[in-house]
Amino acid sequence: MNKNTLYLTLKTAALAAVTAKNITANVDSFTIVSALAFCCLFVADYLINRLCHAKGIWLICAPIGIVGCFVCGAGEYFPLLIMLIFELVDYLEANEYFYGISAAAEALAALIFAPDRYALIVAVVLTAVGIFARVAVERVEYFRELSEKQRNTIAAQKDRINKMRKWSATLRETAALEERSRFSTRIHDKLGHGVSGSIILLEGAKLNLKTNPEQAEKSLGAAIENLRGSVDSIREALHEERPKRGTASAAEFKELLERFSLNYEIKTMFSIEGDIEKISPPIWNCLKDNLAEALTNTIKHSNASEFSLKILIYDKMIRAEFSDNGSGGSGFSKGMGLDGVEDRVTVCGGKCLFQRGMTGFKIINIFGVNYDKGTDSGR
Repeated sequence: MNKNTLYLTLKTAALAAVTAKNITANVDSFTIVSALAFCCLFVADYLINRLCHAKGIWLICAPIGIVGCFVCGAGEYFPLLIMLIFELVDYLEANEYFYGISAAAEALAALIFAPDRYALIVAVVLTAVGIFARVAVERVEYFRELSEKQRNTIAAQKDRINKMRKWSATLRETAALEERSRFSTRIHDKLGHGVSGSIILLEGAKLNLKTNPEQAEKSLGAAIENLRGSVDSIREALHEERPKRGTASAAEFKELLERFSLNYEIKTMFSIEGDIEKISPPIWNCLKDNLAEALTNTIKHSNASEFSLKILIYDKMIRAEFSDNGSGGSGFSKGMGLDGVEDRVTVCGGKCLFQRGMTGFKIINIFGVNYDKGTDSGR
């Protein structure tokens, strides 16, 4: 219900009460014609305002109705007069002064026209109902507007997130292209000049092979040394460009958690402490698969708002803890997913623990450290 419908209901109720009394006292054509005229005015006012949203119509129809009450007898039509004043004051946007102005106008009208007890009681009852209904309608309209604003805000935020995702993808693509360009330039600088010089030396050796074998042999030796140096330079460049295994894996975990947070609006946290190079490739693969399973379980079963992954590396032990703050009791049953988590940890020589409590669900993986830094042979 909106204010337009509310006032139509109040005016119709007031008119019905007045007409019923008049018909009971004395049935005449004037009473019936006036009731029909008021009904036509109210319906026309309602339809025009509903269809055209023309605010000026309110300021025309309400005064016409008030004049009609004076013509028909303000004392007899007092309840309808009060409802029309009530409506007119509201449409004049008195805001916080609405109740004060309405009360003063209605009290003044009661003193001037001195309605009978029946009309006064009907007016008071309808006024009380009107005030209660108006407050309810205003609250409904307020929450409707608030809901609309929130929907617009959510839509704007989703649009912003989509734009940020596109921008992030473009940024990653640009960064990859720049990295490829920089690396190709470095390879060219390291390899191009050496190979070009070696080709020249080899062509010279070919020309001197029959006429000057000694010079050809020197050219071949120089070309071999040149190529060997180029290969060593390339190996050194590749070694420098290649990220450390642990750093790359940790960055991949962080990216997975950030993408999960964006897609499902669940806050994620990732922390790692210790020498990450102590984690072997099989353990990294195991943790990655277990992370995927833990995130899937968080979506399907936990009803959580936060998820965290903590990896602690000690001298002789690696501990990884996957946890969420989902609701649940103290018990749970393992399905195929958690069985797979346990099997992967066992294959890597570790142990797997599961904890379900009022604060959420945890998967704890513990591995032993078998670590030897050794040296890079370059192979």
